[in-house]
Amino acid sequence: MDSYRIFLAGPSEDINQYIPVINSTGHKVVGLSTNSAETLRQVKSINPDLVILDTSESWAEFMELAQIIFEDGSPVFLLIKYPQKDRIGKPGDKNYFPFIIKPVGEEVLPLIIDMAVSSYRSIRKLEEEVKRLRVELVSRKVIEKAKGIIMETMGLTEREAFRRIQKQSMNKRVSMRKVSEAIILATEMDEKVK
Repeated sequence: MDSYRIFLAGPSEDINQYIPVINSTGHKVVGLSTNSAETLRQVKSINPDLVILDTSESWAEFMELAQIIFEDGSPVFLLIKYPQKDRIGKPGDKNYFPFIIKPVGEEVLPLIIDMAVSSYRSIRKLEEEVKRLRVELVSRKVIEKAKGIIMETMGLTEREAFRRIQKQSMNKRVSMRKVSEAIILATEMDEKVK
C-alpha cells in the first residue's frame, strides 16, 4: 500500500478526529484548515496527494473550493452529511467528487483514501491519453494533406510522398507534422501569389 500525504479541511472539531486514524494507516496528515481561503493557500504550497474536505458547514463554498483544487491538480474527496447527498450530482458531472457520508468508520477510511487517489490518477492518465490522441489525429490530418499536395504536384504515389516527408523530417530533425505544415504553407503562399 502506498503512503499518501493528506490535507484535511473543514470544521476543526470534525476533522481533528480523523488525524490519528489517517496517521495510523501509514498515511500522513500534512495540513489542516478550517476556511476555504487558507485551505487553497496551503494546498497550493504543500501540494498534497489528497485533499479531504468536510462540507458540513458551508456546502457551496466547499464545492467551489473542491473544483478549484481539482483543476489545480490535486485529488479531492468529500465528507458529507446525509441530507447533502442529494446535492452531489452524478459521476461525470463537472462538480462531482468522490464522497462518503459521515460518520466515517476507522476501517473504511484507508480504503476510501486509496480509492480516491487511485481513481484520480486514472482520470488524469485518461485525460493525458485523450490529449495525446487529439494531437496525433491532427498530425495525421496535416500529414495526409501534405501527402496529397506532393502526390498532385510531383506525380508521386502515396508511399513515395510519405517517404519524401519522412526523409525531410529526418534530415531536418523536425517532426513530420512540422515538415507537412511547411509544405501546406508553401503551397498556400504559392497559390496566393498566382
